[in-house]
Amino acid sequence: MSEDSAAVTVAEPDGATGTPRRPWHRARPLRFLSWLCTAGVLAYTLVRLLGLETGWILVTTIAFVPYVAAAALVGAGLQAAVRHWAGAAATALAVAALAVVLAPRLIPDAQDGAAGRELTVMSVNLYVGQTDLGKVIDLVETHRPDLLSVQELTPGAAEGLAELGLEALLPHTVLEPDDLAVGTGLYSAYPLERIDTVGRDGIFYQIGAEVDLGGGDAVRFMAVHTAAPATPERIPLWEEDFTDLPRPDGGAPWVLAGDFNATLDHDNMRDLLGDGYTDAAEAAGSGLQATWRPIEGGYLGGLVRPPAVTLDHVLAETGVAILDWEVLDKSGSDHAPVLARLRLP
Repeated sequence: MSEDSAAVTVAEPDGATGTPRRPWHRARPLRFLSWLCTAGVLAYTLVRLLGLETGWILVTTIAFVPYVAAAALVGAGLQAAVRHWAGAAATALAVAALAVVLAPRLIPDAQDGAAGRELTVMSVNLYVGQTDLGKVIDLVETHRPDLLSVQELTPGAAEGLAELGLEALLPHTVLEPDDLAVGTGLYSAYPLERIDTVGRDGIFYQIGAEVDLGGGDAVRFMAVHTAAPATPERIPLWEEDFTDLPRPDGGAPWVLAGDFNATLDHDNMRDLLGDGYTDAAEAAGSGLQATWRPIEGGYLGGLVRPPAVTLDHVLAETGVAILDWEVLDKSGSDHAPVLARLRLP
């Protein structure tokens, strides 16, 4: 055979028995581990694509699709490095499918057609009232939101915000402060009328109101705080909260803002969007910006914390233009405040 012929891998004989030995990269344990990882990535991808997340483990882990896609891409590279071409191809196929899911969050949508009034909407989670209230006031003074959704509003936090002048900046309010993470508040620069049929049955208080913008213009606004799917017992409550969120019905446009305890990879969030809403972050091409990570806790005695994910959203009824989106600096909370500028139809 000439030197120019294609190289052929020849198994080296075992010195003791004289039988051929497998090349290191074809060792059975290595191939088994490689296929096991590929199977895991493919199963996770199918769960995401088909909306099959049921039960606590799948509901929580489906929040980490961007991280799984990145890890799987690295895994496909490692499989190629050890010449496991079939495994690398299968893993790469899963990565491509997840990339198709994630790509729209990085591409701004065209915002044509809306010519109405502009509104700035802010959402803040107070971390059971423990966040720096002065920084909340600073954010409101800096960004001048027309509507503010506040979650985890304790009685002490409500009093503190009032003492710091929040109600002078946003004088119209509907507040339901309470202990722990239950309380919620809605602050507005425009007159409000509470919609009593909205948000009454959730584990957390949620407030819906019609906002009179003047000149015959109105918008319906909801301060959202769905149950956190942190335990198996909470999953049904979380699912019920999403079922109960208002859907567009031909009236004044809805804007929902708050802590949804769900990412765009959760099936119930995708169903909600499919019923006539646009996620402001995704429309602005910033849909992968994370908004939540626990301050404490985690695994292995707190040494390993879950990675940051996007749980805080502003959803605007289809037809409302998304002009801007921003994730603001945290102020002692596990959630970052978020800000959206909208233009009504």
